[in-house]
Amino acid sequence: MKRVIGFVLAGLGAFLLVLAGMLKFYAVPQLAKAPLSPGADEPDGITVSVNEGTAVTLFNPGALATGGDPIRRNVPVVSTRFTRGDVQAAEAPEAKDNNIAVYDSFSRLTDPEGTVLSAGTIRVAFDRTSSELSECCGANVDGADVAFAGINPLKFPFFVEKRSYDYFDTTILQAPPAEYVGEEELFGMNTYKFVQNIPPTQYTEIEVPGDLVGSEEASVVGGRFYSNVRTLWVDPVTGSVIKGYEEQKQTLRVDGEDKLVLVEANVGGTDAAVQQTVEDTQSTSNLLNMLNSTIPLVAAILGVLALVGGLLLSRKPAEEEVVASEDEEWATPVQ
Repeated sequence: MKRVIGFVLAGLGAFLLVLAGMLKFYAVPQLAKAPLSPGADEPDGITVSVNEGTAVTLFNPGALATGGDPIRRNVPVVSTRFTRGDVQAAEAPEAKDNNIAVYDSFSRLTDPEGTVLSAGTIRVAFDRTSSELSECCGANVDGADVAFAGINPLKFPFFVEKRSYDYFDTTILQAPPAEYVGEEELFGMNTYKFVQNIPPTQYTEIEVPGDLVGSEEASVVGGRFYSNVRTLWVDPVTGSVIKGYEEQKQTLRVDGEDKLVLVEANVGGTDAAVQQTVEDTQSTSNLLNMLNSTIPLVAAILGVLALVGGLLLSRKPAEEEVVASEDEEWATPVQ
C-alpha cells in the first residue's frame, strides 16, 4: 500500500514541477504582452487619460496682434491624451512576426476656456513585452519620421527592473534616462518611482518681435529651449504608468541668453485619475504576479517534496530485498 501511495505522490510531484515550469516559462510570456487595442472596452476603442496643473507662465502670441500682454500667469491647464491601437497594422507580418503593437496617440493642452494651447500626435510601434520602440509601421511624431530610441513613452516593459530606462521624449525626440529612485505606494498599489531630468535642449526656432526681447530689430529669431523634470510612478508588474508629473519649462534663447519664458508649467495626474488607473491595473497585475512567482514557487516546492516522498515510499523495504535475494539464491539450479 505504501508503494502505491509512493507512486501516486511521485506522479503528483512530477506534475507539479511540470506545471510550475509551464506557468513560468510559457503561460506568463504569452500573457505579458501589451494589448493590440488598449481601449477595446472603451467607446470607439479609445482610451483617455487626463492630467491637470498650472502654467505659472504662458506666452500667448495672439495677444501681440491686439496690443495686449502676451504673458499669462498662473493659468489652470488640462492635458488630455487620446490613444487607440491600430490592430490592422499590428496584424501585418512586419509587426506580428516581431511581437509589435502599434498605437496612435493625440494629446492637447487646454486652458479653462477650452482654448488649445498646444497639441501633438505620435504613432508608436513597440515590442509588446519589452516596450522597446521600433521604426516600423509608419511610426512618427506629428507626421514626421524620427529616429526612435528607448522605450515607449506610453508604457514601461512588463516586470520592470530597479534600474534606469531610456525613456523617449516627444519634444526633443531623444531618450534621456529615467532613473529609478525608489518605491512608493499609491492607493494600495506598490509602484516603482522614476525621475527623468532633461536639461535645457533646443528643439526648434521661433521668430518674435524684437522689442519683446529688448532688441531694436523688427523681429528676432531665437532658439526654443525645453527642459523637464518628469516623475513617473510605474506598476512593476505590467509596466503601466500609474501616475506622471512634469515640471516643464520652455524659453526663447537669443545669443546664448534666455530672453523670454514661453512656458513654465507643472502638470500631473489627479487623485481621482490615479485611483482609477490603479483599479484598472490591479487585477491584471495581481494575476501576472501570482502566475510568475507565487504559484510556480509553491508548485515547485510541493512538487519536490511530493516527488522525494513518493520515491522514498515506493522503494522496496530492505527485508523484502533480502528475502528476494535469498529466494533467488536457493532457486538457482546447480550446474
